[in-house]
Amino acid sequence: MSWDDVDNKVKKKIDAEFVSCNEEYELRYIFQIIKEEYPYLSDSTIWAALRHCCREIPAPRPRHRYMQCVRITLGK
Repeated sequence: MSWDDVDNKVKKKIDAEFVSCNEEYELRYIFQIIKEEYPYLSDSTIWAALRHCCREIPAPRPRHRYMQCVRITLGK
């Protein structure tokens, strides 16, 4: 799936409110968003937070809860 597919998913509201940790493209997209917010953190730190929240938030993972988990984890 390409970035255009991600954008289309969001535009069409198809699972746009949920995060799928099984979809690598989706985690890469979230990684880029978080990297822009926390440019001083290492890639491995951000990936660790993403994986942590995949384990912490059960599927289906509401996007807002998942992103909140990532930000809280990185803020520790």
